[in-house]
Formats: sequence, C-alpha cells, structure tokens
Amino acid sequence: MYPSTSLFIAVGQLAIVTLIMFSYPLQVQPCRNCLDKIFHVGAVVKVASSGGDDDDDGDDEVDEDHATADMSLFKHTLLTAAITGIGFVIAYFVDDLQMGRFCLTDAEEVPILIL
Repeated sequence: MYPSTSLFIAVGQLAIVTLIMFSYPLQVQPCRNCLDKIFHVGAVVKVASSGGDDDDDGDDEVDEDHATADMSLFKHTLLTAAITGIGFVIAYFVDDLQMGRFCLTDAEEVPILIL
C-alpha cells in the first residue's frame, strides 16, 4: 500500500503496531468478563467484603449485579485464547470492511441493505 523504502512510513507502521499491541488487552478484558458472566449466569458469586469496618453509614453496600467472582487461571487462559483466536480468524478472512452489503431474505427474496 505504501512504499516500504521511506523511513517515515516504517516509523508510522511501527507506531501503529505498538498502539495495537498495547491496546488489545484493554479490549480483551471487558469481553472476557462479559463472556464469563454469560457462560456462568447461575454460578454462586462471591462478594468481596471490606475489611473490619463496622460503620453502618451505607458506604459498604455491594450491588449484587456487579459483584465479582474469582476466575480460575484455566478459564482465564481459555477465554483469552478463544477471543484472540476468533479475532485473528476474522481478521484473516475479512478482506473488505465496506459497510452496506446486500443480502436476500428467505421469506421474500427481496434484497435488503444491511448497514
């Protein structure tokens, strides 16, 4: 796409690679947490307790919807590998990122613009 003989282009490409390399964990972490909650929706959730404060001023309330449970190392590694692998497979097979492709529906056989 760009001439590889230019030092300016090489530095720019290296900067983009570095940016992607350090931003990818920031994208994987929320995805991994969401998949953990989806796959273990009925699991018992451990709520982290806050030390030994006995004050009843309401600061120590924990929202049950946002409580966290410890994830095992195996599950953490498996989910991270799956997210990374699926990301690489999608990046390998998707050639064109053009939006607005036409497809045919089964019921009507009429082309519909998908955005």
